[in-house]
Amino acid sequence: MAKAAGIRWPMEIIMFLTTVSLGSLLPPRSKPRRLHDQTQLAGPAQSLRVDGVLQNLVVRPEGEDQYRVIAGKRRFLALHRLKKEGAIDGDYQVPVDIRAGINDQDAARLATVENVQREQLHPLDEGEAFAKLLQLGGTIEAITEKIGLSAPTIKRRLALASLAPDAKKAFRAGLFNRGIAEALTLGSREQQRAVLESLQSEEPPDAEDIRHIFLGQKPALSMAIFPRDRYTGTLTTDLFADEETTYFNDVDQFLALQNTAANELAEERRQTAAWVDVLNLYTVPWWQFREAAEGEPSGVVINLHPSGTVEIREGLARHQVEDAVSRETRVSPMTPRPSRERPVYGAELLRYAACQRSAAVQAALLANPRKAKEAAVTLLLIGFRRDFGVRMTLHDCHAAPTTERTQASHRSIGEAIDRSLSLLAFPVEGNEMQRLDRVRRLIDGPDLVDMQEAVRRLPDDELERLLVLLPALCLGQDHLEMVDEGDTLLNRVAGDIAVAMRTWWTPDAAFLGLLTRDQLLHVAGECGAGAHLTGMNGWTKRRLVEELAAYFADHADPAKEADRPALAWLPGLLRFPAVKSIIEQQT
Repeated sequence: MAKAAGIRWPMEIIMFLTTVSLGSLLPPRSKPRRLHDQTQLAGPAQSLRVDGVLQNLVVRPEGEDQYRVIAGKRRFLALHRLKKEGAIDGDYQVPVDIRAGINDQDAARLATVENVQREQLHPLDEGEAFAKLLQLGGTIEAITEKIGLSAPTIKRRLALASLAPDAKKAFRAGLFNRGIAEALTLGSREQQRAVLESLQSEEPPDAEDIRHIFLGQKPALSMAIFPRDRYTGTLTTDLFADEETTYFNDVDQFLALQNTAANELAEERRQTAAWVDVLNLYTVPWWQFREAAEGEPSGVVINLHPSGTVEIREGLARHQVEDAVSRETRVSPMTPRPSRERPVYGAELLRYAACQRSAAVQAALLANPRKAKEAAVTLLLIGFRRDFGVRMTLHDCHAAPTTERTQASHRSIGEAIDRSLSLLAFPVEGNEMQRLDRVRRLIDGPDLVDMQEAVRRLPDDELERLLVLLPALCLGQDHLEMVDEGDTLLNRVAGDIAVAMRTWWTPDAAFLGLLTRDQLLHVAGECGAGAHLTGMNGWTKRRLVEELAAYFADHADPAKEADRPALAWLPGLLRFPAVKSIIEQQT
């Protein structure tokens, strides 16, 4: 057969077209496509029944009068389905492209290229097929050139090839999508098994939740491979001292001790193993290793996962993977990349805290007439300094949507507003937003004559009360999207009257929903909820918010000793002055 012009064929590969009997064909050894069910073969079988084999199978000689299928597995299986149905027999002549002298690497490449280009493989099948090519000495560049997928896509598929067996089985069964599968690659086999169990719950975690679990959770006591007496930091301890729900608070010290212990284990294994690899990876490229054959020198892989989990696998041998490939695939594409430092608090959380602090101080002032008068005079004096005359503006803690999150502090202010409006002969019906709107119209309204007449009718004591109320409603934090940690008027007034924030405010779902998942776990540890909410490290953020809100609501009795940690907990953002640090208990 004449060779195509411009193509140089290896001398050792002899190719020619012919036909051979179906009975002489052997199934392919490599299995880049694993999901072949009978429904998928019905179409190809019908096509073969009507039109015959329109595209040659690629085979190579193996044994006497036998040929191993390299590419064309679906056609091969469809032919056998027809044979089983009695439509053809073993003597049926199949057109083939015989490749004599082809090596395993080229055979694997041909099978993979055909399957990927013909029809989308299952992502896990792609990953294992690519891994097979690389195990035989291939390169990512060569796969990219032959198959047409980008290098990042190939690396993402290779990461799937390192999933734990249970995770692979569940992924192939369609129990979760590729996003969750890729997130699972960031965990050790033990961590993957734990998450697989949670995927069967009523509120299974999504891919982002799984990433948070693997990348952000505190290390549990059960993870330590070092003697516990080496650790000198504090623990967040479960009520029943369960190692799975007791955590190291000093993560840096834990990781340093874990690293030392992993290196000690490596030295110990080197006494008997042919080699020892110590890794520090989110995703170990396990496809680069295999079980050592009997009598073959074997080695050990010890991986200290960045979360602190240690995974040890023994009795391994290395595939002959190119050094460049090994370096390229050492870091998984799913591994978090360094990013610009993000603020500890989002703008919405800062606004929430600023409005809650302001409203609490206003409510406390209205219960302390002397201090309220002092604050009123101060505000009036400040008004002279800001502009000609005096102009005051209701603080934003009374603006939507903040008022939709009102708590005890806002209700106290609402009662004072109702009384003042009734004294001025204004109607008080309606919700808080409507009442506040009337206050704004009272302050900013154009009808000065009617306003003055209403004020003139007030008794002296009520006039004095209104003189206190109106400036108090304007007192608050000036810059809502900053942490108010300075010597500001609000902080000074709050200090004067010793505002006890937890008298006016309780952590609820509105507040908790503004925190990150890591901050929620920190809150649970600080307020005592961690001892009751076992297994929370595997929960979704939504469930954490709901459970913590219920915990704070259920532990609000000062007379109960068990409720005191919850009642005492206060985030740094809501102190006077506020604390510019991670959410934490402040006493």
